[in-house]
Amino acid sequence: MLTKKISRRELFKASALGIGAAILAACQPKVVEKIVEVEKVVTTVVKEEVIVEGTPKVVEKVVEKVVEAAPKERVEINFATPGALGLERTMYTNFVYAFMEENPDVKVNVSFESWADYMTKLPTILAAGMTPDVCHSHWTIAMDYICNGAFLDHMPYMERDGIKREDFIVELMDEFAYGGKQYLIPKDSALYGCYYNKDMFDQWGVDYPALDWTIDDFVETATLLTRDDQGRPASDPNFDNTKIVQFGCAFIDPTFAGDIPAGFTNALGAHWFSEDLMTSNFDDPAIIEYWDYTRQWRCVTNFMPTPAQAVGQGDLWRNARLVAMKFDHQQNTFFAKQEAVQFKYDIVPLPAGPEGQFSPAACSAFGVTAKAPHKEEGWRLLKFLTSEETQRWIGEQKRWSVNRPSIMDAIMPTDGIPEHYGDVHVLPWSEGYTGNLKRIAMKSPVGMAKLKTLYQTYLDPILTCGSEDVAGAARNMKIEGDKALTESIATCTW
Repeated sequence: MLTKKISRRELFKASALGIGAAILAACQPKVVEKIVEVEKVVTTVVKEEVIVEGTPKVVEKVVEKVVEAAPKERVEINFATPGALGLERTMYTNFVYAFMEENPDVKVNVSFESWADYMTKLPTILAAGMTPDVCHSHWTIAMDYICNGAFLDHMPYMERDGIKREDFIVELMDEFAYGGKQYLIPKDSALYGCYYNKDMFDQWGVDYPALDWTIDDFVETATLLTRDDQGRPASDPNFDNTKIVQFGCAFIDPTFAGDIPAGFTNALGAHWFSEDLMTSNFDDPAIIEYWDYTRQWRCVTNFMPTPAQAVGQGDLWRNARLVAMKFDHQQNTFFAKQEAVQFKYDIVPLPAGPEGQFSPAACSAFGVTAKAPHKEEGWRLLKFLTSEETQRWIGEQKRWSVNRPSIMDAIMPTDGIPEHYGDVHVLPWSEGYTGNLKRIAMKSPVGMAKLKTLYQTYLDPILTCGSEDVAGAARNMKIEGDKALTESIATCTW
């Protein structure tokens, strides 16, 4: 389409040329013009004078008929993700609108589900071939989909567009990578620590935990904070464990499918799985020690509540009645402020063990599916959702953390509460961190669902105080777990 405006000077020049051409034509032999229309899209028209000498002859005069290019067809893509009602759905809905404003050639149809519904429906959707262009996956199940070719390798797209793995928190990128390929990209992060109710500590005269506390310190502190109806601590010989009114700490399910336990197992000396994710370490002494610790904390020392003791209590820490400490990520600060809790609180890292002190992190991710009808447009949406600008906005909401070490400051509380928030949730995952905390992110093997079933079979009796044979349970977990891993890996198509 011709849109260039003609200036007065250009108009005068064109008129002069037209008059000159007419005079010249009067002195020349007659020329018969044959008009030929040619349709084409042009951006510039170059005019030339054609002077024909000699006898009359026919010349073809090409008249260019300017045809406006047809508008580019708008592509529709589908985006599926779990999303809680409220801030999360509103946030991602707004992201989609912002993306479409920047990319008017793409329409995004977004589908939200509750967390549980999404985890149930995703396998069915993928198996039925109704593949969304972009979808969500959690670290605990990602490898099951990756090994069966559900997601693209995004590395070629990243390399083409100048996006580096190092732009993101690499430990989180590793959760969704295999064999040098990057199958999903973290959409946020969850960074863990131990929250404590300072008022409860003050009530019983217990010292606040130090940033460099140990597992032994944790046990001693939690024991002192566990009180019966007479105010006696769990360390008192007369403590009545049938009338506990306050527990030292909320229960931590010591499972390989949880975000927090790896911080304990690594501090004690072992990770859940081998580096290649082909075998488990369930019978490692450090794993057995951690499982037995948890059994004692709940069933012997009694400073962690059983399910029956916690039922109907809501959030055990934020209700300011049942527990003095709770391990959680930065969302706990967000909800504490949303709910306007009336007690003072702070946070420290997970306690240290013989192998050091760890800062565990986890996340979900988005990826373009391998069978996406519109991979390029899906990649554009994925880039938008995981970009620095979008991530900074997510961080500024203070509920989720970000996927990039360069913008960790976005999640810092503006009111400075809790005091050590930055020491736990921000600095260890920021660029240039040189502190003592060791960063660790969880990576799931193929076949996590089978392993969870085995865990329920062998560990539930231990953790519900029905058995003390932790070593036997660990041995069975190792034998059956490695068998399940082998069977699951055999089904992979990568």
